[in-house]
Amino acid sequence: MRTGLGTSLVLDPILPVPAILLIGLILIGLTVAAYFKVGSRLGAWRNGILGASRLAGVVLVLLVLLQPSRLEQIPPPIKQRVTLVGVDTSRSMEQNDADKTSRLDAAKNLLQDAALVPRDGVVKDPATRLFEFSTEAESVTRPLTELTAKGPTTRFHHSITTMLNSVGSGEGKALILLTDGHDFELVNPSKTGLMARSRQVPIYAVALGKQGKVRDVSVHITSYQPYCYVKQKARLSAMLRLVGCEYEEIQLELVRQNEVIQTQKLNAEENTQMPVQFEVSEKDVGQYEYEIRAVPLEGEVDKDNNSAITYLNVIDQQIQVLLLEGSPYWDTTFLQRSLMRNDKIDLDSIVQYAPHKVRLIRKKPGGEELKVPTTAAGFNHYDVIILGRFVDKLMDRAQLGMLEDYVRNQGGTVIFSRGPAFEGELAKNDLEPVVWGDALNEKVRLQVGREGQSAPPFRILAEQKGGVEAAPELIAGRNAIEKKPLTATLASAQGGNGEGPSPGIVQRRFGQGQVVSVGVDGLWRWAFNAKIEGLNNLFDRFWDQMVLWLMAGRDFLPNQQFSLRTSSANILLGEKAYFRVVLRNPDNKVKEIPMVFYQGDHEVARTTLNAVPGQDAYRLMGEFLPEKTGRYRAVARFPDGTSQETRFIVYQDNLEETEVATDAGYLRRLCESSGGRLLAPGELAKLNNELREEKLEVAPKTRLQTIWDRTWFFYLIGLLFGVDWYLRRRWGLC
Repeated sequence: MRTGLGTSLVLDPILPVPAILLIGLILIGLTVAAYFKVGSRLGAWRNGILGASRLAGVVLVLLVLLQPSRLEQIPPPIKQRVTLVGVDTSRSMEQNDADKTSRLDAAKNLLQDAALVPRDGVVKDPATRLFEFSTEAESVTRPLTELTAKGPTTRFHHSITTMLNSVGSGEGKALILLTDGHDFELVNPSKTGLMARSRQVPIYAVALGKQGKVRDVSVHITSYQPYCYVKQKARLSAMLRLVGCEYEEIQLELVRQNEVIQTQKLNAEENTQMPVQFEVSEKDVGQYEYEIRAVPLEGEVDKDNNSAITYLNVIDQQIQVLLLEGSPYWDTTFLQRSLMRNDKIDLDSIVQYAPHKVRLIRKKPGGEELKVPTTAAGFNHYDVIILGRFVDKLMDRAQLGMLEDYVRNQGGTVIFSRGPAFEGELAKNDLEPVVWGDALNEKVRLQVGREGQSAPPFRILAEQKGGVEAAPELIAGRNAIEKKPLTATLASAQGGNGEGPSPGIVQRRFGQGQVVSVGVDGLWRWAFNAKIEGLNNLFDRFWDQMVLWLMAGRDFLPNQQFSLRTSSANILLGEKAYFRVVLRNPDNKVKEIPMVFYQGDHEVARTTLNAVPGQDAYRLMGEFLPEKTGRYRAVARFPDGTSQETRFIVYQDNLEETEVATDAGYLRRLCESSGGRLLAPGELAKLNNELREEKLEVAPKTRLQTIWDRTWFFYLIGLLFGVDWYLRRRWGLC
């Protein structure tokens, strides 16, 4: 509590004043009582001297506790407050929709008309700081007329933070932005506005350009299939990004070798993005270029982004398949016959039909003896391995370990065609994706699950006449006791007795490879479907597409020691293309593989694919950063004298030049959350005048300067108590 004693002298007591008064009364009372008692012995004048010195000392101590101080005023520091001005110089500011001139030129004219920038374009007033911003915010020291709209993107939060950091605390008056409101940093505008409010710098913005009048359709490839087989259906997928196209009819074309081969029409409705798909097939081997094109709309701002290109590699190498069966059954028999008829597949089949009696079937007779592989290279020879039941009769624990390594580390594919493949000790393995129970649900039908709807083998079922329901019901489905992690249910089995669905066909990624397990019996019945024309049509097509689909997820090409892969057929300019070569059988002698890049017929770069430290020795990696857009070829030459080629296209996609509609809503939220507001162009001059006339009213600060803490003051207290003590001893009171 501070007590005033005048205009400049105050008391700032250490203890509450009543407590100090109480202490003073007690000390004074004790002093008076003590000297009254001894006064008869000393006489009046001696008693008076002792009492006066003691009382004077007590009063001075009480005065120290009251802390008398002088109240002094401190004049406030004089600060030069600054108005910050930010001009958007991103590419969208080149749009000519602001009073028949570009948005950037409109911003320059507004600044000069509002007297924020002189007519010569050079800011001389120290109370105004001019910035340009897009990716970054930079102070403008050159004339305003030299600013150009070349920024590749706009980052509002980062740029505003930079501008605010250019002034000290309390030095900023306001931040004025001249922009179209494009922000690709995706930071909530309220967060940016609150940051400015905490710095006491309100944001004012002038929105330049048309709002919501821009129309644009852009096409982006969303799928990349490294290769497919001759006559196999491949799906080309793209995404349409739509701006200002509500309820427009979009016409799409699929172009192959400069010829339109398919068309589609879609209504945009209220979507901002729409998927589009085309299915194609090729009858000859080769690499084919496809273009998905959207016919330009009337008044569309950018027609260069209306198409996208992808490549499809078509091969005819036969897929090496091994089938192992320890207990023959109709499903295995029909599957074996189907694969033998398939000209895309080279089948080896080993079936034990009685103890120690095995039937060996080889589609292409060879010189080597057909047997269950006993080495890693033996398993790696096959692209797909299909297992029936009781395969433990054909394999031991060591071979099962090699099979697991074939999938986990070599990227192999295993199909469990009849549920559990092993019994006894081998039943405990990491390979099978589902632990199947012994209980069976009779008379079931397959229902395609969400994960399987996009898979070709299940599209075959859905696209047949009558759909999945038209296929004959199956004999039985197994109950799943446990699904291992990362296992997807491609199709479920619905029991005829009304029981809930159970997993029917599942897939799981296992290391570098994948496994599929079929938990239903009776797929062979699809070979006798009277509702489907053609012998074995549905059964053959299902397994044909199943094998091809699983092969599309592998790194290896059939019958090839080396397989070249690229990350995508569409590379955004400024991003890297990544390449890898996979060896079917690891070879420590292969340390690097050279690769040459061509644009057209001209060589543009070279690189080397190398083994990545800590990675598998049979994978070599490399990268390439294209310098400009266009079509490219990458050719890898292998130690065995062969080579492989992959093609890709490099494109440029700048949202600053496509999504150019002015976002006044974003600017309004930004300004209002900071304490400012969105301005009409004509209000800028008035705001500038208000900011110039604004006076900084800062209350003067005060401080207390103590007046009791002086050396002589403490000497005086000590002297008074010292005199009292000395005289008491001299006069015989101690």
